[in-house]
Amino acid sequence: MIICEKAIPGGHIILLNNLPPRFENLKADVLQRYQILNGSMAYDASQISRTAALVFDLPTVVVVLNERYRHWYHSQHGVAPGSLDHVLAFCALSNLSDSLFVVQDVRKEAFFSRDKSLTCAANIVFFAGAPLSDPDGKRFGTLCLIDEKPREFGADKLAVLGSFAQLVSQDICLRSAGRYAVRDLIKLEEDKCFLFDLAMTDPLTKALNRRAFFRFAEREVLRSRRHGLDVSVLMIDIDHFKAVNDVHGHNAGDDVLKQLVGVISDSTRDEDLVGRLGGEEFALILPETDLEKAGILANRLREAVKRLSFPTETGAFGISISIGISVPEASDTDILPALERADKALYEAKRNGRDRVETSAPQDLGRLIGDADEWILRQAS
Repeated sequence: MIICEKAIPGGHIILLNNLPPRFENLKADVLQRYQILNGSMAYDASQISRTAALVFDLPTVVVVLNERYRHWYHSQHGVAPGSLDHVLAFCALSNLSDSLFVVQDVRKEAFFSRDKSLTCAANIVFFAGAPLSDPDGKRFGTLCLIDEKPREFGADKLAVLGSFAQLVSQDICLRSAGRYAVRDLIKLEEDKCFLFDLAMTDPLTKALNRRAFFRFAEREVLRSRRHGLDVSVLMIDIDHFKAVNDVHGHNAGDDVLKQLVGVISDSTRDEDLVGRLGGEEFALILPETDLEKAGILANRLREAVKRLSFPTETGAFGISISIGISVPEASDTDILPALERADKALYEAKRNGRDRVETSAPQDLGRLIGDADEWILRQAS
């Protein structure tokens, strides 16, 4: 488990004991919070065209945009199925006008009569439009009004058309800026995840590094003490790991370390803490887990690791692990004493033949010995 620092309203920082801050999870969170500005989705603004059609009592209203915007911003009303391409091709002619325009009957205009295939195919007679532009005056489209019959269009309606064009322009500019903002947020979250992993995790195994493990283990132990909950501490060491590197090479050794952490991750909960303390030595914090349950988990880990197989040019090899377990005692002021007792239990397991689990019970009164599925708790006198 990895713990992520996250800002909350008011500028405070809290620590969340949850899943690692993986990029895809954070990306989905950003997109959910800014769904209206989601840069990966096309935005349908047809309600603006419908409103304009009602205001001007026209059957067809279309927002025609240049290539940069048309793939993600759509706004149209009254376009017959199958005729959209013809309508857009005709409306593209409006880009030749830098101001508001009205053509009461395109059939009477020499400019449009040169290509009757467009007007006939789209069934366009009346044609009016207003340019769409950004605050710097850069043109990026036209708000087009269309009818199948000639119409009068006075100065008052032309002024309203200009206001509609400003609204559409502002909407497009706002949403365009929002799309870039969402992309920047996603990139920021990606960078944050990268820096978090760089600072907190072991680059090879992706377990918590030593500093991060001690930091978060301390918090977990204090939390358990505050709420009167059990917590167990495991120290894990790979048996004869030096021989793996010497015989099979450091690449094989790296593979052993990564697969060991994979087994631990698959066998533990999201709230459990696993850290690489150095070399082949790992530590595990199990919140709300007593010695007996910790022993069962340790045995499960030991058996799972024994089933691993590592192929090499000279044949496959396997590994085993030794584990020491302890729990914090009432007199402990931090996590170190519990880790030291677990470490002593670990070396007891090494002395007793490796591939086993030893437990340092409270006040070092007991030792839990594990071979296969049989467990015996022996109390020392």
